[in-house]
Amino acid sequence: MPAVFMRTLPVAVLTALIYFGLIENTPNPLWKLVFVCLLTTPCIAIVRMAALRAALVTVGRTTPPTIDHLTKAQMRLAYMNLLPINIVQTVAFVVVTALLAVGLDTAVMDVATDFATTGVAPDLTGLSEELRRVAQAAGWLFSIIAALGFGAMGTAMAATAANAAEKKPRHDITFGVGYNFWKLTVLYYIAQALNAVVVVLLTIFVLAALQIGDGNLTVYVAPAALTAYISLHFATTAARAALSYSQLLDEEAEIRAFVRQNLAGPEASGEDLRALRRARQTH
Repeated sequence: MPAVFMRTLPVAVLTALIYFGLIENTPNPLWKLVFVCLLTTPCIAIVRMAALRAALVTVGRTTPPTIDHLTKAQMRLAYMNLLPINIVQTVAFVVVTALLAVGLDTAVMDVATDFATTGVAPDLTGLSEELRRVAQAAGWLFSIIAALGFGAMGTAMAATAANAAEKKPRHDITFGVGYNFWKLTVLYYIAQALNAVVVVLLTIFVLAALQIGDGNLTVYVAPAALTAYISLHFATTAARAALSYSQLLDEEAEIRAFVRQNLAGPEASGEDLRALRRARQTH
């Protein structure tokens, strides 16, 4: 896993510089939203592909890629493996936002009515607590969707990354979908929690060691920490996805060997084949 992380980190840093650079240096909020919508999935796919390719190289399940195969695999990873997960998350976000808007409208009307009736400023503690609970629920919901999505698509993503090789195995879009679903889902949650703890502790250590207190410098801490977290998280999950893909290939090889051994008839030795050939030539 350290080798996968070290190969993923440079790609994540370069991608983060482009992604956050475009967003931070765009003054128009509408264009910022456009960049977020258009670039988030492709940028995640670039880093995810780097992690998966590194993991496949580590387990010895791929060969060097070509530009053409890598481009096709990158597009398939972004828009066939990752985009469905992002669409589900977007729909969940819209639903949560709509429910939150309805709840806020009702709560604000109640507060306004109480203030108009009593003339006393109402206590907003209950409203803020409700908002906090909704935010926590939304965070758990998005996390669950991401974990289930990786459980369903993790092995398939590794298969897609394997297709980038020069001599690609030609896996179709459904190859590996749902394989090791629960193992990958649980791993995603564990990796998410442990990697977050590691990155937070490292961030606190760096801030304390370098005595960074200037507001102009702390602005860059969050993107740097997020980049490190994504690299570590993608490396961890990619390593498990590559192992799952390798396990699937081994199982298919065992099935083919079983079919050849039990259904294709016994294998004839070289001596038997030569004797049969001589017998045919004499007749």
